[in-house]
Amino acid sequence: MASLLSPRSDRTPARSLVTAPATALVPAAPGGAPRSSVDVHGSGHGRAFSRRGLLLAGAGALALATFAATAPARAEDAWTAEFMTRPETREGFAVDAMDEWQIQNTRFIIAVAAGHGIGQQGTQIALITAIVESWLYNYEPAVDHDSGGLFQQRPSMGWGSYDEVRHKKLAIDAFFGFGAHSAPAGLLDLAPHYSQWEPGAAAQAVQGSAHPERYAEQWQTAQILWERHAHDVAPFTG
Repeated sequence: MASLLSPRSDRTPARSLVTAPATALVPAAPGGAPRSSVDVHGSGHGRAFSRRGLLLAGAGALALATFAATAPARAEDAWTAEFMTRPETREGFAVDAMDEWQIQNTRFIIAVAAGHGIGQQGTQIALITAIVESWLYNYEPAVDHDSGGLFQQRPSMGWGSYDEVRHKKLAIDAFFGFGAHSAPAGLLDLAPHYSQWEPGAAAQAVQGSAHPERYAEQWQTAQILWERHAHDVAPFTG
């Protein structure tokens, strides 16, 4: 399914409380509160989980481990320092007419997600977010005040410095909630059981967009990208 997006200039990334589905009402971590524990059971006892533990405890852990062990790396997947920080000032997205930069970024998001032990559902949530926010480019110019990079993260909102939000590995880490350089809560903080969420709602929990409906519109596209690329992308942890 081809999709051509219009420029993103209307994000409102600030939020203090994220309303999740009934199965997981999770407030964003306020002002420096620990980001590695949430009460996802509604018991009132604040049972703590590590982000890593929540993810790997799921039923898909075995399948993910098998995928990580068997996926061959494509020879041209060279995640160099130049690739990580390359300014990519291009616009537009169509799934059947992606350029090489968009394909590389798709594969890199899959690789970094796999390196964190994140499977198909979580990876596709990251992909729909990057499609909507940046057309899958490491977009250099600030579009919404000071936003930039794959996920249009804003330094003024605590996502990192100007350079950090435009560093692909750091931006992906921050989106998932693994970025030590980033203050806002990520996907695994806000929606640790994201497989139970509507994907667009999970993306919105992190992004706080003025147009949250746009994320779900790209779910089929993200599935196409997963099916095209995930089978030969090796996990990346560097």
